[in-house]
Amino acid sequence: MNVAITVKEFPPDIIGGTETQTRRMARALSGAGHDVTVYTKAYGRETEVDEPYEIVRVPNCRRSSFLSTLTYLLALTALLVRDRNEIDVLQCMMIYPNGFVGTVVHYLTGVPYFAWIRGGDYYFMKDNPVKRWLIRTVLWDTTVLVQSEAVRADVTAEFDPTDVRVLGNGVDVPAGTASGDEIVFVGRLEEQKGVAVLLRALAGTEAASAVTVVGDGSRRSELEALADELGVDATFVGEVAPEAVGEYLERGRLFVLPSVRGEGLPNAVLEAMAAGLPVVATDTGGVADAIVDGETGYVVDPGDEQRLRDRIETIYADEQRAREMGERAREYVIETYSWDAIVGRLEALYAECTDR
Repeated sequence: MNVAITVKEFPPDIIGGTETQTRRMARALSGAGHDVTVYTKAYGRETEVDEPYEIVRVPNCRRSSFLSTLTYLLALTALLVRDRNEIDVLQCMMIYPNGFVGTVVHYLTGVPYFAWIRGGDYYFMKDNPVKRWLIRTVLWDTTVLVQSEAVRADVTAEFDPTDVRVLGNGVDVPAGTASGDEIVFVGRLEEQKGVAVLLRALAGTEAASAVTVVGDGSRRSELEALADELGVDATFVGEVAPEAVGEYLERGRLFVLPSVRGEGLPNAVLEAMAAGLPVVATDTGGVADAIVDGETGYVVDPGDEQRLRDRIETIYADEQRAREMGERAREYVIETYSWDAIVGRLEALYAECTDR
């Protein structure tokens, strides 16, 4: 099947959860025999990559963020209309703005499409009147995938969608499992990720001597200073390639995601579980759906420093408990989020879309 995937930004020029997931998904679909084309924004400094699928770089005016997005959307629409006879199904990563492009292209050409809510494209956009209208239009028009039952419940309560279904992220399962002593965080160093909450929770604990923070962002300097002030021995690694994240997970005893808002179903959580790490995470977006509380990790309320501290200490102080929880987490990911499982569900949706 000829599958077109639209995603606003793409590795290696941009590395984020949606972008990394899209690249791995395109590889998995290509490996399953599909002809995949990824349509993404051009930056004028693209790095040539050897991939088993085609990448179409969409031109845009980069004089400002607004102009870049607007011209990208117009050019993307034109390119998809041009290529309509070569597309069996259009998969729009993020309901805003790519999902709305799918709606327009569908009405112009009849190409079947669906969209995918990834987290930030919904939670950070739905209160803007214009973006809310665009999101509602897509929800009323086509199938929209979400990453968890929690996100589905949020969307259904807020709108009156036609068809919202749950399909989580896919994850590569490493051959080995983690065997270290560190507390590991992977993510952007922005306020919504809650790293400051984590550092305050760890202050004065035994676990404060072994913290690895993987990622970069606007809050990095502030967080480094806070760690020093609190006496938390945190190593700030900076941004690393997605393929290198596993090296840091291998050093862990547990993984922590202390986000305060705005999550879908983070790749980092599933990758940590696939590596055999128990997870302590906050109940934001669809995070709680991936964790069996008390079995594969713990879920706490966002911003609850004391509860976060208690749960981290419970696992960190008991190596046997950590190992058993990590083994259960790995088994769950293999059964539910391996690429074989995800591709099979996508293929069923492709067949349904093209039969409509």
